[in-house]
Amino acid sequence: MKRLKFILTGLLLLLMALGGYGQTSSEYFYYYNGTKFMLQADYKTVAISIEGEEAARAAIAAAGSGQQKAAALQEDYTRGTLVTIESSAAARKGLKTFYTELSSPTAASRVDYAAQIATLRRLPGVQMASPCFISGDGHQRMGLSNNFYVKLKNPKDVDLLYEEAKKMGLEVMGHNEYMPLWFTLSCGRSTKLNALEAANLLYETRLFESTEPAFMYHDLQATADPFFNNQWGLRNTGQWGASGIGIDIKAEQAWTITTGSPNIRTAIFDHGFEMNHPDLAANTFGTGYDATTNTSPAQVRGSHGTACAGITGAVANNNLGISGVAPGARLMSVSINLQFSDPPQSLANGFNWAWQNGAAVISNSWGGYAPSTIIDDAITNTLNNGRGGLGTVVVFAAGNENNTNIRYPGGANPRILVIGALSPCGQRKNPASCDGEGWGSCFGTQLDVMAPGVKIATTDRQGANGYDGTDYTQTFNGTSSACPSAAGVAALVLSANPALTVQQVTDIIEQSAQKVRTDLYAYASTGGRPNGTWHQEMGYGLVNAYQAVVLASSSGCPANLTITATATGTDNRQASSSINALNIISTGATAVYHAGGEVLLSPGFSTDAGAVFRSYIEGCTGSFVARPVNNEVITYNLRQNADELTLQQAAKVLPGNLLVSPNPNRGLFRLNLGSNKNGLVQVVSPEGVVVAQQRFSNQSFLNFNIAERPAGVYMLRIITGEKTYTQKMVKE
Repeated sequence: MKRLKFILTGLLLLLMALGGYGQTSSEYFYYYNGTKFMLQADYKTVAISIEGEEAARAAIAAAGSGQQKAAALQEDYTRGTLVTIESSAAARKGLKTFYTELSSPTAASRVDYAAQIATLRRLPGVQMASPCFISGDGHQRMGLSNNFYVKLKNPKDVDLLYEEAKKMGLEVMGHNEYMPLWFTLSCGRSTKLNALEAANLLYETRLFESTEPAFMYHDLQATADPFFNNQWGLRNTGQWGASGIGIDIKAEQAWTITTGSPNIRTAIFDHGFEMNHPDLAANTFGTGYDATTNTSPAQVRGSHGTACAGITGAVANNNLGISGVAPGARLMSVSINLQFSDPPQSLANGFNWAWQNGAAVISNSWGGYAPSTIIDDAITNTLNNGRGGLGTVVVFAAGNENNTNIRYPGGANPRILVIGALSPCGQRKNPASCDGEGWGSCFGTQLDVMAPGVKIATTDRQGANGYDGTDYTQTFNGTSSACPSAAGVAALVLSANPALTVQQVTDIIEQSAQKVRTDLYAYASTGGRPNGTWHQEMGYGLVNAYQAVVLASSSGCPANLTITATATGTDNRQASSSINALNIISTGATAVYHAGGEVLLSPGFSTDAGAVFRSYIEGCTGSFVARPVNNEVITYNLRQNADELTLQQAAKVLPGNLLVSPNPNRGLFRLNLGSNKNGLVQVVSPEGVVVAQQRFSNQSFLNFNIAERPAGVYMLRIITGEKTYTQKMVKE
């Protein structure tokens, strides 16, 4: 009885607000991660949800008057994308519903706005008329459909959901096919509450894990090739000013190691790209997916996606147009509207479909608006479960508003790689940068790395539908162009070493970034940024495809590694010298850490019940498997007494006083063998090939000459008896 009384009281309060008591814009909110996320009402615009195409057109004709303007009708595909449970919902699955917004040139008063909504709700066929909102920094507008989402705490709560829905006059339409705990409910013509109010009311019962309205996002955007010389981001020869010479992502150098593997697929989650474009067709994998309709193939809903796809993976050396950053890898098309009426569930489905269909990387040149738990859950699924548990790399554009508000969902999960835009002169793209364009890349605490983001040559839609009326554009810009460049680097990294986890890929890209324009930006050690020096306007610096691939080829093995991120799923790490673990190993996770010298468990390290942790003292193996020889392998099973490991230091086995001199060098170097008397030394290239080797017996030093080999990071493998040591050496 207490719970029913609470519901009736909440209904009364909400109905009073709707009944003309003057709900102010500051009172609009919904619950995100258990706290209220405030919204500002857009008193110029009303959202309308209608059943039946004929009724929709009649309602729009009746609603529009004077200076009011109706947006084009958009079919709402939500019902058809869900898995239904009840027969009544299944019978209505084929029913067409539509969404539009009615806008006025000037804002109405609160009283007039409420009256307009009430009038529209009485029109035939209209299921719900709802407020529209302004979110973010005040520039991002979004509508409200008549649907909302509810996440159950556990599967057995489905009956509870139907019970509560019946009390409130709501329809349970079905559950998400990828995340079955997420249900979609609909406010019908007889429902007194709109989707925002109903979602809040159900959340406040505390019976469900999460609820949120189905907002309608729009305006989310953010070689032997003729135009290759225009691609300053791949090879900067000073095309836009001499001060930029050499400031590029070092793509050509990276291509000496890998141009990308056809087994590595990057999903371009965007408008959809032209899969028959002459510079994309050979690199396109499959037929893609349209997240708006939940069907295949992908559709081309605008020009943005084709431009992004070319930056990541246009075919190289085909005497056409441009080259992508990863021209040997493959592209997948995942399409969404991006311009009008994108509900969070559609965006969530795009991520889930991509990783379940083999995407190794997902490039997202969009963002903004109110945050969404259903999108958060989909991204977490992607990061945890893609590539058989290694995780799919998720890359997001930072945004183009020249402020410190990284666009959602870029900053929502620390494992997302957030990309800012760099000018051709190595500056953070800003209104005063050398390119002369008056916009700026977002920056701040959530920024990870930079990539070229202005005056970018890339593929365009064929014919008159594109930006320039040709098959290519020379001036694509924004963090929209920086994001697919960084996604291409991630594809190269995984092509060099497909066994890397998401965390290892992001660590490699951050650790290898170039500290460009130190005359302008003071990169410094920063708390929470363990992968080198960092700056709030530049992140770790400009992505460096070559060094990233070199590190990946060496099994992604830094000399020293500090781990702070909570381990979930499988978390494999390695370092040639030391690992300092300050993180949490969560329930169900298995963490395996390799280091050549020591694995140190520092304050902050702990494990949850049911976690497994193993530490191997054997350097960088790439395989994460060690032979238990003496005390070289330290294995901890943390299923019981896990906390006893905190502040302990793993046993050390150091390779005597092994030393490479000089290091770095130009191919001529000496190796001090220390106390090791008999064995074999191998020099291993970034590709994993043994390029030189010598046996030794009762010697103190060995001299090597690999001057003819390319520059890069080489591993020295010292094999003596049953022990193997590794040491990194840099050839300039």
